[in-house]
Amino acid sequence: MKYKSIIVDIIGYLFVLLFLYTAANKIWRFHNFEWVLSTLPVIGRLSKLIAFAVPTAELLTTALLLSPVGRKVGLLFSLLLMLIFTGYLLFMVMYTNDLPCNCGGVISKLSWKQHIIFNLVFLILSIIAIRFDQDIARAKQAKR
Repeated sequence: MKYKSIIVDIIGYLFVLLFLYTAANKIWRFHNFEWVLSTLPVIGRLSKLIAFAVPTAELLTTALLLSPVGRKVGLLFSLLLMLIFTGYLLFMVMYTNDLPCNCGGVISKLSWKQHIIFNLVFLILSIIAIRFDQDIARAKQAKR
């Protein structure tokens, strides 16, 4: 069970790094982020709301992941965020010709296919972490 706990911690910290990095980038370049969102299909008029909501959700998830009490919820939020981000990326690739990218740093160097793979890897990591966290909780219950 110890190795599962270590793996959950590592995955949690990977998400902390990812969400801190992406939230900081969105906040630092907020006007650009909001403008790109305003040009995207489906989002359009909701761009200002989403521009505030996404980095807020990423920072909230980070705080939950860093809290032993909130880790389980943080892992679930990580899964939800990655599902939303990956789903939207897939939608964009399938239905949009002009794909604007608001990613910063290393992530902006990825092709759209690589970005989807990157997201899918993090999606899988979130599932693994949730599963291992459940195993750890069950083992603790069995000891009682």
